Amino acid sequence: MVFQPVVDLAEGRTLGYEALARFDDEPLRGPDLWFSEAEGVGLGRELEVTAVASALSQLSRFAPDEILGVNLSPATVLTDWPSEVESGVKWENVVIELTEHVVIEDYRAIERSLRSLRERGARLSVDDTGAGFASLRHILDLSPDYVKLDISLCRGIDRDPARRALASALVSFTRDVGIILIAEGIETEDERAALTDLGVRYGQGFLLGRPAPLPEARATFAS
Repeated sequence: MVFQPVVDLAEGRTLGYEALARFDDEPLRGPDLWFSEAEGVGLGRELEVTAVASALSQLSRFAPDEILGVNLSPATVLTDWPSEVESGVKWENVVIELTEHVVIEDYRAIERSLRSLRERGARLSVDDTGAGFASLRHILDLSPDYVKLDISLCRGIDRDPARRALASALVSFTRDVGIILIAEGIETEDERAALTDLGVRYGQGFLLGRPAPLPEARATFAS
């Protein structure tokens, strides 16, 4: 597992990290392909839970106020995955990130599955907002704590009035309903400045810190 910092764009402090799986085995390829292949042979859930358990095992190294985002598909959320991860998890530090790309058939079932963890302090994030058709319904029906602005909207936002207008609308919406907005994929100082001017408080991306093993992620960001 590697970890990418989520940073306060104005103050520069670290809000927390998103855990991301990487694979060293041959053939060398992106994690999306490994997870897709695992799903194709009936091992998608097992691989997801293994990745989440590996990420959660690092929680003891987090500061009390830092968050750890872990990615889960709606299908896995509907299973008893918490019983298979490390015992004694400090759920108040955990953010469950649901991808926007996956269609959710039964929002009530997802809400019921997450209720116990959220009552124990876990928070919910809707990932990739703006990348597909389902994001607004995810937000309206699941009442997440965080919303992540997709990289496709952040890339070149300093040069694109349409991207700025859409991001501005999402800033107003999330502020009005009490959701924290995080911009993904920030790679240039101009993008960071444009998002900050729009009122986006938090972000992640190569400009702010690349995914790395946790000690390296902390050292890189500190430098």
